[in-house]
Amino acid sequence: MKVEFKELKGNVIHDFPYPKEKRKCPHTVLISITHSGCCIHKCPMCYARAYPWSIEDRIVIYKNVPEKLETEIKKTKILPPFYLSQVSDALQPVSEVREITFKVVRILIKYKLSFHILTKSAEGAINLIETIPELIKYPYWYLGMTVESPPEKQAITSPYASEIEARFRALKKLNSYGIPLVGRTDPTILGFVEIPEVCYLIKRLADAGVQHIIGSLGYYNPLSMGRLLKKIELSKWKECIPDVEKIYGYHLDSIDNHPKRKRFIASVSRRIKFHSILRKEAEKYKLTYSVCLELSREYDSKGLLSCEGIYRNFVHIKKVNGKFYPINCCADCLSSCPDKINPPCGEKKLQSEYPYRLKTLN
Repeated sequence: MKVEFKELKGNVIHDFPYPKEKRKCPHTVLISITHSGCCIHKCPMCYARAYPWSIEDRIVIYKNVPEKLETEIKKTKILPPFYLSQVSDALQPVSEVREITFKVVRILIKYKLSFHILTKSAEGAINLIETIPELIKYPYWYLGMTVESPPEKQAITSPYASEIEARFRALKKLNSYGIPLVGRTDPTILGFVEIPEVCYLIKRLADAGVQHIIGSLGYYNPLSMGRLLKKIELSKWKECIPDVEKIYGYHLDSIDNHPKRKRFIASVSRRIKFHSILRKEAEKYKLTYSVCLELSREYDSKGLLSCEGIYRNFVHIKKVNGKFYPINCCADCLSSCPDKINPPCGEKKLQSEYPYRLKTLN
C-alpha cells in the first residue's frame, strides 16, 4: 500500500472525545501516528475505518508528530498516561509507521512518562523490544494485545493482522522478559464468536502471561456492521448472520436504509450476561477483568483503579526542576481521584473537564 507523509496541523496531545456523562475511560493522551483508518490490518468492524473522514487506500503518516510532541511536553505541567494509537495500529508492518512510533516511544522514555501500546502485530511487538531494549526495565508502560477470535475465525475478524497463534507466542516471549501485559478480546462479534470461544481465548491469554482482560461486544455504525456481515456472508460461517443481526439489530438486506448515524449494540441484558460470565472466567485464572465502555464499573473486577487494570500508567507532574515525576493517580479523575478536595495533580478542573483542554495541562 502506498505510504504518504503529511504534517499534523493540530495538537498532538488530546483526550478521548467522550463527554462526562458517557465517560468510563480515564483521561489519556492519545497519540495519532497516522490519519484515521490508515492500517493495513483492515479489520472489517474497526470503528476508526468507519469514520466518514478515514482514509483506506493509502497509509498517511504524520511525520512531524515526534517533534510536535516534544514541544508540547515541554510546555505541560500535568501529563496523563499516553496511548498509542487509537486510530490505527502503531506497530503494523509498515516500516515508516514503526519508525515514527519508535521515535515517540523514545521521547516518552526520555521524559520518563507513562504509556501503553495496543496492537494486533505479534512481530511488531517483538520488533519494538528488540529496537528499544530499555523497555524491558522501563517502569511506566505496558503492552496490550488484541486476540478477538479463535484462530479459525480470524479470516473474518482480522484477516491481515498477525495470526492469532503468533500473538500468543509473542505474549509468552514478552512475559519472559517481565513486561506487563493486557489482553483484549474485543470486540466480540456475538453470534459469530460464541462465549465458550472467548473463554478459550481467556485461558490462552492467562497461559501466555497476561494479567488483565478487557472485553466488549462493540458498537457499530452501518458501514462497519455492513462490512463485517458481508465478509461473513462470503465465508463458511454465513449461517451465523441471522444471529448477529438479531443480537445487534442490524439487517443486511436493508443495508442502504439504515440511518448513517445509527449505532448497533447488543442489549443491556445481553451485555450483563456476557460480561458476568467472562469476568468469572478471568478471575478463575487469577486475572482481573474490565468492560470497555458498554457497562458501568460495577461489572469490572473489584478494586481496579481504572479499566486499564495495570498499575504502571500514572499521571506525571512537572516539578520546579523541570523533570516529570509520577503521582499516585491513574487519571481516572471522574471515578478514582485519590483526593477530590486536594487532588495530587493540583488541578481540580480535571474532575469535570471531559475531554480536557490542553491549556488545563499547561
